[in-house]
Amino acid sequence: MKRLNVTIRLVGLVALMGMSWPALAQSPLSKPENVGLSSAKLALIPEAVKIQIEAGQIPGAIVLVARDGKVVHFEAQGVTNAVSKDPLQTNKIFGAGSLTKPMVAVAAMMLVEEGKLGLDDPVSKYIPEFGQPRQVRVLKPGSPPAPINVVFGPGSPSQTQSNAEYDLIPALKPITLRMLLTHTSGMHIFGLDNAFPLHGPTDTLAGFVPKLASVPLEYQPGSRWAYSNNIDFEVIGRMIEVASGMSLKQFLQQRLLGPLEMHDTDFGVRQDGTARGLPYAPELGLTKAEEVKYFNASAGLWTTVADYEHFASMLANNGSYHGRQLLKPETIKEMASNQIGSFIMGGYPTLGIPLEGLKFGFGFLVVTSPHATGSVLPIGSFGWNGDGTRLFWVIPEQHIVILSMVPLVGPEAAPLQRTIEAIVMSSIIRQ
Repeated sequence: MKRLNVTIRLVGLVALMGMSWPALAQSPLSKPENVGLSSAKLALIPEAVKIQIEAGQIPGAIVLVARDGKVVHFEAQGVTNAVSKDPLQTNKIFGAGSLTKPMVAVAAMMLVEEGKLGLDDPVSKYIPEFGQPRQVRVLKPGSPPAPINVVFGPGSPSQTQSNAEYDLIPALKPITLRMLLTHTSGMHIFGLDNAFPLHGPTDTLAGFVPKLASVPLEYQPGSRWAYSNNIDFEVIGRMIEVASGMSLKQFLQQRLLGPLEMHDTDFGVRQDGTARGLPYAPELGLTKAEEVKYFNASAGLWTTVADYEHFASMLANNGSYHGRQLLKPETIKEMASNQIGSFIMGGYPTLGIPLEGLKFGFGFLVVTSPHATGSVLPIGSFGWNGDGTRLFWVIPEQHIVILSMVPLVGPEAAPLQRTIEAIVMSSIIRQ
């Protein structure tokens, strides 16, 4: 009944978007009307967050809205977790989770623009071990299917024994960068264990990624879409290192984090930011940036909402940030276009949004049918979701960025995310 009441209140809130509402949020950095948005409509966001907090759905949330690079709403509400009751603040440093992937995708496309990586180059051009013959495992007739578990990739083996039996057949194509960027390589399916080698505290991408060359594939490369939670982007990270001659951390710092003034973003929390670090869960510690040797290209970055807005606003501004062109506009357009054709998306249970109206670009979800997604975001909107609770959208036709981070892991933030999207779209002042 509590969940039903929450839904009713949220629906009622969205219905009120045509009415005025008291300003509940803190003073925005820029006046919304200066960029064509309604202050009264955006003032509905804090009430939407409050409804979810009071219902016990989430402990708190940080929400940011920007247009044309100007932040018009930025507020933290609630607490960091139900145990500590520490107030959530806008400067908290979150584990970015899979929000790492879009940044690594952009880094790879920088090298594609420079001719140092090729979208259709085989991985073996950069990592020779991937040139050995590859096998694909196929479920034997009559065998029970493998159980679906939360298997996050290297370092987190499944605890469930599987009775599934497989035949092994030769792979018909080599894996390419294009396949890795679009989750069509066959190397990993979210929720399926495939005896991945585990990386330890002294491993690096250079030492670990070549070990993945011997793991059987889940399907023929390029034949379907299935979310690779870790494996694909670990390989991309190593390809970036080989092509650039730098570690992934050095490349991101020099080419992306530095130019975008993302001073709180790193592979872990730096010593001077420890007091602002927010663990993934109360019982987990912070990853210390100074101690990290394995630069996890799938989920290793830690960041703030303010930092990530710089990245998202660069995407919304056709690859430009404060007058500096980091990616060509045509590259951004390519990354934010359907790159998987008619393939059906599925198999990512924590996303919290129906996948029927979505396709995939290079590192991004792309909205192709708003009605099917259960969202009001227009066609062409693109973004990604980390851990189900760190979400960003870019609405390119409106130059709008929506960012929200909730201190949880799972789908609990999805109702709030859909409501925020509706509020922001309703706030656009039509000329």
